Amino acid sequence: MSDYRLELRRKLFHLILGSSIAFAVYYLKPVYGNLVLIPLVLGVFVMLLIPRVHPKSRVSNHMLYKFERKKDIENFPFKGAIHYGIGVFFPILLLDVKTACMIIMVLSVGDAFSTLIGKFHGRYRIHQLGFKSIEGTMAFMIFSIPAAMIFVDWTLAVKFGLIGAFVELLSPWDDNFTVPAVLTVTAILLQ
Repeated sequence: MSDYRLELRRKLFHLILGSSIAFAVYYLKPVYGNLVLIPLVLGVFVMLLIPRVHPKSRVSNHMLYKFERKKDIENFPFKGAIHYGIGVFFPILLLDVKTACMIIMVLSVGDAFSTLIGKFHGRYRIHQLGFKSIEGTMAFMIFSIPAAMIFVDWTLAVKFGLIGAFVELLSPWDDNFTVPAVLTVTAILLQ
């Protein structure tokens, strides 16, 4: 499978699942409170356990070989999804519903488009940051801001879209964790 098709499949999943989580939290957290975190926590545990307990299962193999990069299959299966689940746990737990949903959308939409545009169409690379590109950072901003505006006003969406883009650009760790973590701390400080 080509690298582009793999990344397209991964990022579409990232975009759809992340947006679904944001809307589920928006509609269900006011009714069920923090119980909305149960499926997220269970999902993270399942992704941690399946490759270790039953590595040859049909579900595990399908997920690994359709959505994982080769280096992650060998070193840390489902790394991105696990970091994503842990990353969005804290805004859901600590912030009001609209702010938490905004952060999830910034991550889901921004990261998906930054990778697809930056990795495959980026011409202006920042060599100190590996494969990161100016085009990817711009795509993060351009796409995450309107997505965030679904839940908050445009001024807050712009602030968080810009901060998220720079965290994604500069983060030495998995941005699925660092983007929501930094945005959660930022939201707490702004309150």
